[in-house]
Amino acid sequence: MLKIEKTLRSVRDLLDRLGKEGVEFTLVESSYSDRVADIREVPEHRLFVFLECSIRPNGTFVWRDYDRHKGVCDFNEFRVRIITLTADKCLDKAVDKRSRWVGLCDGADTAMPDSLAAVVSGLEDKADRLKALLEPDDPPLLDKGDIAILTDLKPQGVVDSEEESQRLRDLGVLERRYYIDQVFDVLTDKGEKALEFASHVKTL
Repeated sequence: MLKIEKTLRSVRDLLDRLGKEGVEFTLVESSYSDRVADIREVPEHRLFVFLECSIRPNGTFVWRDYDRHKGVCDFNEFRVRIITLTADKCLDKAVDKRSRWVGLCDGADTAMPDSLAAVVSGLEDKADRLKALLEPDDPPLLDKGDIAILTDLKPQGVVDSEEESQRLRDLGVLERRYYIDQVFDVLTDKGEKALEFASHVKTL
């Protein structure tokens, strides 16, 4: 089987799995002559994850999001990216709905109506189910601040902020080590992978 055929089969399986969690993407013929297929969100359930996303004949993915980022990656990275970004969008919608309700109540601590609370809870549950699709060794998607902290970390050094160090350790990208009277933070394999993924992203 050709690499592109394996990639397309893997993409279909992934989109089917996302569909079972209520997130609908479709695989369609590409509008670009140098690409095999496009991945698009179903309009009725759109979360605005990718502005555009296409698959090249060599099996790589070309994508652009709504936050002025673009990149090229393989299927494994695309899998992590689409799952993580979709989960994040669900959480963003939940936060937005909570904030809108607080605004309507002029900041008063007023319970949401059952119908709205159910929608918010449903979005949060969907995000949790999506994140559960990630593998234990899948890296997180780093933001600009995280990238700066990890790339600036010197051998046998520690992250200046203990709070930031702990947060990055909780993400699995850093590990705290001890040697005699020394304490230092080191990048984990997951951290190395996270930085590799980040290196494939450009800001428009």
